Amino acid sequence: MIEEQAVAALRRHWEDGFNQYDVDLVLGPVDRDIVFNSPFVQRRTGDPDKATIVGYDDFRDYIDDSMRRAPGIRYSIESSFVSTETIVFVYTCHFSDGRTAKGVDSIRVNKEGRIVEWRCHYPPEFVAERL
Repeated sequence: MIEEQAVAALRRHWEDGFNQYDVDLVLGPVDRDIVFNSPFVQRRTGDPDKATIVGYDDFRDYIDDSMRRAPGIRYSIESSFVSTETIVFVYTCHFSDGRTAKGVDSIRVNKEGRIVEWRCHYPPEFVAERL
């Protein structure tokens, strides 16, 4: 089981990093060989069949670009769940216009506690209006 201290550290990187628009904080625990999947990857690549990014540098570029596209957005993690190698964060996105949306991120870590896989999940209607 992933220890509570590791969950708290990853939560801080996730929530504080995104809310402070600090790419380095978000990416602090990310492994060089990260595999990232989100329905919004295709918006950046322009390829409707590409929803996965592989590698730290491309992931860093994606996170940096995402932060620039969503000024004023705030995130609040409402709960987290753990397994032997996966943490799931359930959160709310708070937009500057007052709208909100739910999200769930599944994050898999290796034995060193580095993030090796990150998958984002959103309600279908949220994805449809953003693509």
